[in-house]
Amino acid sequence: MVKTCCVYKCRNVFNADARSRGVSFFRFPKDKRKRRVWVKAVNRDKWEPGDHSWICSDHFLHGWHGEDPSDDNYGPTLFQYKVTRSEEDLIREKRRLDRESIKEKHDVEVLLKERETASHQFSLLAHGSYCRAEEASDDNDEDLCAITTDTTDDVNIHLTCDSGMQCEDDPLLLENRELRQEISRLREELGRHKWGVERIKDNDGMTKFYTGLPSFAIFLWLFK
Repeated sequence: MVKTCCVYKCRNVFNADARSRGVSFFRFPKDKRKRRVWVKAVNRDKWEPGDHSWICSDHFLHGWHGEDPSDDNYGPTLFQYKVTRSEEDLIREKRRLDRESIKEKHDVEVLLKERETASHQFSLLAHGSYCRAEEASDDNDEDLCAITTDTTDDVNIHLTCDSGMQCEDDPLLLENRELRQEISRLREELGRHKWGVERIKDNDGMTKFYTGLPSFAIFLWLFK
C-alpha cells in the first residue's frame, strides 16, 4: 500500500520525489499520550489513525519527532492549511499592538507637555518673587551699593540676588527640578515599553508567547 500523509491538504506521497526532498513518513506512536497529541494536532473530525496511517516529516520542526513531552518536536506543529489563519491572526495582533503603542505614546506626550508647561509657569513665578535685592541705608544716610550677581534657573531666566543676602533654594525651583526628573523617567519608561520585533528576535519562547508561532524563524518567513 502506498504511503500517503494523512494531514489535510498535504500531498506528500512516499515516492522518488519525496525521497529526493528528504521527506520521511512516520506511523502514529503506540504510546497513548503521544498518540493523542498527534491525533489532536492533525485535527480531523471523527477520525482515528489505523495501521496504515502515516504522517510526513514536513509537519515537524526539525523533520523528526522527539520523546520529551516538553520538546517542540514531540508532536506535529507545522500545517500548511493553518498558515493562512495564523498569518491573519498575527497581522491583526500586530495592528492591535501598534495602536496601543501609539495611544500610550500620545498619552505620555500629553502628560509631558502639561508638566513642562507647569514647570515653565513655576519658573516665571519664581523669577518675579524670589531673590530680590534690598536697598539699605545707614544712620548717616549713606547709600550702600549692593553688589549683584546673575544666576540662571532651569529655564534660562536670570535672577538677581543681593550678595549681602543668603539666597536659599526656592521651593518652586526645587519642584521644577523634580518635575524635570519625572519627565526624564517617563521618557525612559516609554522607551522600555515600546513593542517591536526586537523583543522577540532570536527568542523562540517570546515569539511563541506573543504570536503563537513556534519559532522566530517561522515569524520571519511569514513576513518576508
